Amino acid sequence: MYREDEMHEFKKTTGELNEAMISIASILNKHGQGVVYFGLKNDGTPYKFTIMDSTIRDVSRKIFEAIKPQIFPEVKTEIINGVEVIRVIFEGKEKPYSAFGKYYKRVADEDREMSPGELRNMMIAQEYEENWENKSSDETVDDVDEAVLKRFYENATSCGRFPDFGLDKNILMHKLGLVNHSVLTNAGKVLFSKNKPITLKMAVFATEHKNTFLDISRVEGNIFELIDAAIGYIVKNIRWSSRIGEDGIHRIETPEIPIDVIREAVINSFTHARYDSAVQHEIDIFSNRIAIINPGSFANAFRPEDFANRDLHSYLRNEVISKTLYLCKDVETFGSGLRKIYSLCNLADIDISYMDTDTDFTIEFSRADRNNMPEDGTINGTINGTITELESEVLDFLRKNKNATISEVVEKCGKSIRTVNRVISSLKSKRLIERVGSNKTGYWKVV
Repeated sequence: MYREDEMHEFKKTTGELNEAMISIASILNKHGQGVVYFGLKNDGTPYKFTIMDSTIRDVSRKIFEAIKPQIFPEVKTEIINGVEVIRVIFEGKEKPYSAFGKYYKRVADEDREMSPGELRNMMIAQEYEENWENKSSDETVDDVDEAVLKRFYENATSCGRFPDFGLDKNILMHKLGLVNHSVLTNAGKVLFSKNKPITLKMAVFATEHKNTFLDISRVEGNIFELIDAAIGYIVKNIRWSSRIGEDGIHRIETPEIPIDVIREAVINSFTHARYDSAVQHEIDIFSNRIAIINPGSFANAFRPEDFANRDLHSYLRNEVISKTLYLCKDVETFGSGLRKIYSLCNLADIDISYMDTDTDFTIEFSRADRNNMPEDGTINGTINGTITELESEVLDFLRKNKNATISEVVEKCGKSIRTVNRVISSLKSKRLIERVGSNKTGYWKVV
């Protein structure tokens, strides 16, 4: 059964030619390709009408006259359930497209006229896609971080995705298409520069809001360095559960969020970000969720969850960057990352949410909120209350000073010993800290 969607439009007859032109323009602006049928009802059932040789010519002529920039579609007839229909297959990469001088975008199976702001954003995005990666940067091959390049080369050759040309940075950068003569392209710069072209901001917050942070970090580097930094920071700051394996001897530790989910989400963030302005990536670890934020809106016309349920074409905002990460197996296969993320989170009972704006895309993963846990350690209930600002201050101090004495905590906070003891007791009851060993020779374990 045929059905209308964002890439397929049905018209009963060529009496709806003008409406079909609007659909073609809107689909091109959303997906760059699509199909229009004449001879199908909205529900996908055939509708018989008279098709002559001139009918095909009329359709082709109307497309030539109405759609700008010009496209070259395939217009032919086919038989569906015994009824002859006209099928128009079209594609184009010169967005934005207009129909009769107006610009449209596809929303589900409807065509909506674009606002001036939407049109402007599309033109800016198109210019980025066409030019940014392959334009010359302000750096040369001499600015390549040789250690990062060596690690890429070893990974890419060992997994069989890149030939063994030898570890010569001039040859390798040319083979990867990341230089114009001896000048690094923009893609080459953000991937391999030793001059720290990108910024990553990371923080751990005491609650579900950005009121009090327990840790904050800012790192500068190239894409490969910051991917490692982001994954390492999240892994260090999430919680792990442990149990004794079936052999009764070895301990099995499980992260609250699968490491593969973290890795895929971080790599997706750096792969599909926009790098044409002074931007920064961000990792925010809240008490109830982890947020991964990249500059630039979601790079595909579909919603993220659509990739989990359907085999969809993955649009690559940064084709050169994506290809380079694929060669060293950071990217397994194009378009598979989101499906893997949703599948693993579903198995681990982790909720996924996201926010998509014109300037950035945020994906969030839920986690059990220790601020709202009952005394028995289960994840439902709120009898333990929330972390206060003073508790956050003590927790941060003990995290950085595991051998600290109560007197040192008192000195750091400027509070009475009775108040500090009350805070320590509260943090213990919330299972955020644990005293390991004696008061004299032991240390603080911060969960």
